[in-house]
Amino acid sequence: MIEELQSLVNKEIQIASALETIQGTLVSVDGTAVTLRTSELFGYESGSYAIIQLRFISYIRLL
Repeated sequence: MIEELQSLVNKEIQIASALETIQGTLVSVDGTAVTLRTSELFGYESGSYAIIQLRFISYIRLL
């Protein structure tokens, strides 16, 4: 799964977890988390970064 996610780096994606859905540009992927540069969303300023643990992700969708 990590290799597939790494192929999406610098692409616009949407990530859903049990608590929220976040949209942004995938910046990095490691063995435990992904980092997104977020779009303007409630709770995130434009250009902020969100780090989401892989174990909490329900789905990832390419936009």
